[in-house]
Amino acid sequence: MGKRAISLLIAVFLCLASQASALSPPLVLNTSYFPPINSPDKSGFLDLLYQELFARLGIAFEIQMLPAERALQNANAGIDDGDTCRIAGLQATYPNLVHTTEPVFGYQMAVFSREEKFPVSGPESLMPYALGIVTGWKILERSTQQNPSRTMVDSADQLFWMLDQGRVDIALIERLVGLETINRLGIKGVRILSPPFLTGDWFLYLHKKHQSLIPRIDAELRKMKQDGAYERIRQQVLGRYEKSIVR
Repeated sequence: MGKRAISLLIAVFLCLASQASALSPPLVLNTSYFPPINSPDKSGFLDLLYQELFARLGIAFEIQMLPAERALQNANAGIDDGDTCRIAGLQATYPNLVHTTEPVFGYQMAVFSREEKFPVSGPESLMPYALGIVTGWKILERSTQQNPSRTMVDSADQLFWMLDQGRVDIALIERLVGLETINRLGIKGVRILSPPFLTGDWFLYLHKKHQSLIPRIDAELRKMKQDGAYERIRQQVLGRYEKSIVR
């Protein structure tokens, strides 16, 4: 076979591969998080981070909002392709999921209170109080399962409505999510207790059928942190929310 024929075959192969990639369905990533992490109008931190991340990788994706437990179940069953961010170590319960080694977000779980004021020092310090958390936030479910007066709700809005109405004494949720919610709902007189209840990292999860993408995603995430793109997006979204909130 001549060089010209070989070149033609290579060109045809590349064209077909490009068409196949273009025709591949987008990755469907679930989220149960609220602004400013994810937002229905796609202006949340992870919305913008993943827009740039997956554009760099040439991978189409979309984010859909689901209740927290269903989001994980659907991803584990392969109905959807993954979850935007969760704590590490969920494979024991959801064995079909794999996560990045590079964190996508550093969280602070904070205690919000209207009347109560005490130093936060682990789960025991919350025991005397009626506590509210959002269903499906696994690290909070596990950390507070011994609390004798724990109420689990479906959303951050519902959580802070209950705090505002005195239905719970304290609300436990990610700090920025809580700040955005009380600001948006116009709730006054709520304070954040110190120190944070928990701090740690969240990771992107994919169904194991997409496991081969993990090294590429990890590498590009690291590159975005090195070239300033990650910090630019963080300031654009999270800085805006924090500056808009009077504490």
